[in-house]
Amino acid sequence: MADKTTGGLPAVEEVAIGSLPGIADLYDDTLLPVEQQGEAMHMTGRQWKKYAQASVEGYVDGAEEAARAAASSAAAAAKSAASAAGSADNAADSAQSAKEYSGKPPVIRDGTWWTWDAVRKEYVDTGEAARGNLMYATFYVDISTGDLYMVTDAEYTGPGFRLVNGYLEVVLDHG
Repeated sequence: MADKTTGGLPAVEEVAIGSLPGIADLYDDTLLPVEQQGEAMHMTGRQWKKYAQASVEGYVDGAEEAARAAASSAAAAAKSAASAAGSADNAADSAQSAKEYSGKPPVIRDGTWWTWDAVRKEYVDTGEAARGNLMYATFYVDISTGDLYMVTDAEYTGPGFRLVNGYLEVVLDHG
């Protein structure tokens, strides 16, 4: 290269180029010698900056969209993590409750149902009678008299019945 010129600029020896001091920064008004299609010209730092910006411009929109998507995904992941933590706490509480009630079914004492109270750690009386109640009425006819009888438990709360002209009617009490 020592014997060539660059677009009309005097030739610079390779050794001389390497011995030139480097620049600390490239400013907008910095001039750089260039050769374009055999002609010597100069280029400014501003031109280099515009060239660099134009070359990456196509990537900026994609990067911005990817950043938005990542932020949205991170927010969704944080929400899912919080929900999962809450579910884990609920599951732990449910497991503890199940463990507490396990093996402690309702029992009959003194004619009433008693159930396990996990807070008090003891069985408590529900006050509910522990006997079978008829939940329906039964009927029979006395063959010798032809009379129809209805049989229920004393605590029966179902519908009533009556005979009207030989027909059995259901009496619903919605009161």
